[in-house]
Amino acid sequence: MTTYVALLRAVNVGSANRIKMADLRAAFVAEGYADAVTHIQTGNVIFTSKQDEAATKRRVEALITKHFDLSITAIIRTAAELRAVTRTNPLLSETEATEDITKLHVVFLEAAPAAAAVERFLAAPIGDDVVRVVGREVYVRYASGAGTTKLTGSVWNRLGVASTARNWNVTGTLADLAGG
Repeated sequence: MTTYVALLRAVNVGSANRIKMADLRAAFVAEGYADAVTHIQTGNVIFTSKQDEAATKRRVEALITKHFDLSITAIIRTAAELRAVTRTNPLLSETEATEDITKLHVVFLEAAPAAAAVERFLAAPIGDDVVRVVGREVYVRYASGAGTTKLTGSVWNRLGVASTARNWNVTGTLADLAGG
């Protein structure tokens, strides 16, 4: 069995795609994930599965459609992958000495973007924010907080893959809950 974390994209953001976390957990349990645990309202589910990542992703997206009639992208990481994210953040050592870590976020990508897409992304004007693209993650330090960033949807779309962001505290908590 592998411990996975499903990071659901665009759940409970604004008025669209509303899912109560108790209902989400119940849907996972109904589909055979008896150990499912949710964390906060942004669509994070920790569970175990015998399936590989691709099959797990398809099954999670199907259960969201079945139980909630929503087409949601599930970005899947193993507990080990999440642990690696928390241990290898290239911005963390810079930030610890100079800034509040609440400005750190991780953008989880559905797949590693093509090199040309990364170049287009990095060429976008992003003000004083700092980004590092590493495999299937983008580490971000928002200079003035996430609410004032120039990293809007059109900039993220340059990567050509689906993404969902979590702040550094949530990322660490998810790694802890997943056994990472």
